[in-house]
Amino acid sequence: MARRLNTIIIVPHSKAKFVKFSFSTRAAIAAVTAVVLGVILSIVAIVYTGSAVSRKAEAKRLRAENRELQKVNEELKTTVTDIQGRLEEFERRTSSLALAAGMSDAGETLPGESESEAHTGRGGPYKRVPEKPEELRFQEQWIAKNLDAVERQLNARGGRLAATPSIAPVIGVLTDGFGRRRDPFTGRPAYHRGIDISARRGTPVMAPADGVVTFTGRQRGFGREIRISHGFGVVTVYGHLSSIGVAPGDRVHRGDVIGRVGSTGRSTGPHLHYEVHVDGAAVNPLYYILNAY
Repeated sequence: MARRLNTIIIVPHSKAKFVKFSFSTRAAIAAVTAVVLGVILSIVAIVYTGSAVSRKAEAKRLRAENRELQKVNEELKTTVTDIQGRLEEFERRTSSLALAAGMSDAGETLPGESESEAHTGRGGPYKRVPEKPEELRFQEQWIAKNLDAVERQLNARGGRLAATPSIAPVIGVLTDGFGRRRDPFTGRPAYHRGIDISARRGTPVMAPADGVVTFTGRQRGFGREIRISHGFGVVTVYGHLSSIGVAPGDRVHRGDVIGRVGSTGRSTGPHLHYEVHVDGAAVNPLYYILNAY
């Protein structure tokens, strides 16, 4: 049986001759199949090539990121080491300050530490901080807490020292002491709740410590009088003044002039009557004078 052929005739307009192609159906199918396979293979090649390029670019990006992470890790390691050194120095300084503040203990145990490894607040063993952010944060909190405690202790001690009478309110001659004596006006036994310091009329009277003026005015027996509350249960009294230079509510500091020596009230001559009260009880003022007598 003869093969069946397909014929395509191309007739150009410019020429009289025409072109004739004859081909079998099988050849046409084979040609179309070849073209389709070629297109498919081209698409696959393009996709694969693009994917390979993309994978190469991704691998390059990952290598760059890895190098950057290594650099960051090295910097972080250096930073952590530096922080650890600083924390150790802060701990030593905290311990020294705690001792200066009179604190016997200033610390607590870190998570996972035994008592022997704990911070003692006395410059004892110090466990190096592991490279864990949460433990670094805890260490920072530990130091901050203890520094706050030391600061409060030092402030309290400083406040108490500033509020404790420590200088003579006037420079003169001690003419009468604290305790039992004979009343100069009646000759009978009496109890003297302060000391008498003789000085010229008008001699400045100074506050022996920081405090707040609570009373100024005339008081029976003491004439012109001043009272100062120093806090911590300490109150001082100044009598027989010729003049008063402060008013109730005024805040005074050690060494401030608050009045002048006089002889007002029940007095035998110019002098200052000076009392110190602690928690409501009169005590010997000489215990609170460090610069005289």
